[in-house]
Amino acid sequence: MKHFLDTRLSGLRDTLLRRRHRQSAGGNASEEVLSTIENVVDSTDSKIRLVYGYRKKLRKIILSSLEFSEDLVKRIPKPLEVSSRTFASDPYVNAFFTNVTDLQSVFCHSSEVQDYLAKPGGDDAGCCALLCMQRSEKTVLGMSLSGDVLNRDVLQIAVNFSDHRIYSPAASEAEARDGLKHCLFQGLVTQALERIASLRFKSHRLQSRHQMLHARLRRHKQKIKEVKPGSVSSNKISQAIKEAGMEMKNIEQQILNTPLMTPQAALEQLMDVFSQPDKFVSIREIALRLNKMCIKINDDSPESTNKLNLIEATIGNEIPRVITLAQFPKKELIATTAFPALQRQ
Repeated sequence: MKHFLDTRLSGLRDTLLRRRHRQSAGGNASEEVLSTIENVVDSTDSKIRLVYGYRKKLRKIILSSLEFSEDLVKRIPKPLEVSSRTFASDPYVNAFFTNVTDLQSVFCHSSEVQDYLAKPGGDDAGCCALLCMQRSEKTVLGMSLSGDVLNRDVLQIAVNFSDHRIYSPAASEAEARDGLKHCLFQGLVTQALERIASLRFKSHRLQSRHQMLHARLRRHKQKIKEVKPGSVSSNKISQAIKEAGMEMKNIEQQILNTPLMTPQAALEQLMDVFSQPDKFVSIREIALRLNKMCIKINDDSPESTNKLNLIEATIGNEIPRVITLAQFPKKELIATTAFPALQRQ
């Protein structure tokens, strides 16, 4: 399914990048919005073009959704430098990665980063990219200091960052932010596509089930003519006819309540998603106080802690992910063994 979505969504990123370049060059923004509309239609259901005036109906909400994505990206802070040097000095980098080897491995094993660096004329300084992680918490037993007393077996909450992913590596922060805009906007396209595909599948499944029940009823009605009335076989077939008839009525009612996935219905699904983008794509700020071991510390605790202000993004029903822009020096990609594993201290 993911490969299918990736294939259907190809081209959107290039369109959005062209839109930015056209705007920066003083080009016609209206043309770029229309181009985006065509790519959204191609990515969801090309038959939407059969609906008269579909561009006019989509133009305002597509433009609004593009602006919505841009506004979300503006809330993302400046990039972090993610390197062996900042692992020890930057509380965010220290919290996001277990050690330096882990940090380097995330970038070295990213196919997007490798593809970017392999391009002719790549930036020798490194790259700026979107770094996404899953945040989880679990209760552990630890130690805490209360005055001069060391308490053991104290229940604590440990915060962990895992499943690191790198997206849209680029030479500059501006290009990386464009990649993030694309990611958020594409989330809306994916939601619309999944809605259309789900309704189409549901309609097809109901129609197939109705046809199967109809054929079964015909067979049962033919069989009951061939058996003795009042016999055990006759009673069983009569019961089967009754059950099949009841299920057919239920299926027919569901069919009536399930719209056929016509071009107009597909357009309506598209409009419903893009007219309320905040329902499907959102970001929120999370404030945490963590010690060097990534243990949550209460606000009233005198213990020395790092204060982290995180941005967590949610797209559709996917698991929320912490996102940040990350600047990664190319020298860190030379070899993961270049630096010893520096454990969190």
